[in-house]
Amino acid sequence: MDRIDVKILGKVQDCGRISITELSKHAGLSIPATNDRLRKLEDSGVIKGYSAQLDPTKLGYGISAVVGITTLKPAKSKLIATLTDIPEVVECLHITGNDSYLIRIYAKSMADIEGIIAKINAYGETRTSIVLSIPIERRKLAP
Repeated sequence: MDRIDVKILGKVQDCGRISITELSKHAGLSIPATNDRLRKLEDSGVIKGYSAQLDPTKLGYGISAVVGITTLKPAKSKLIATLTDIPEVVECLHITGNDSYLIRIYAKSMADIEGIIAKINAYGETRTSIVLSIPIERRKLAP
């Protein structure tokens, strides 16, 4: 990976919908050369995909929570299967420390949060924190 790849990665993180023409101008390359580099970054897995960032509150999900759960090994696969089936679960991190997993949830009501916690309580002890604000939003990763 060279400085041109770094420029390309920085720009596509800023704007995943940038045209190849604009990206090539930014990188200082021809369109075919930029396309080749972009394809190589995608094929190597450096670029995993492109997606839109949605505002959960505009979709009616006014409550965000982070749930830590401590679970024993036999229950882990069942927990993951259950979490996969809950659309309000947007992220699950396998972590070290007191908790086994850290789960991010967006919900429309406290009753929804309570229902989700009830579903996963069967797999271990949970600790729930309601998110008050997000002072640092998802940021681009420096290559």
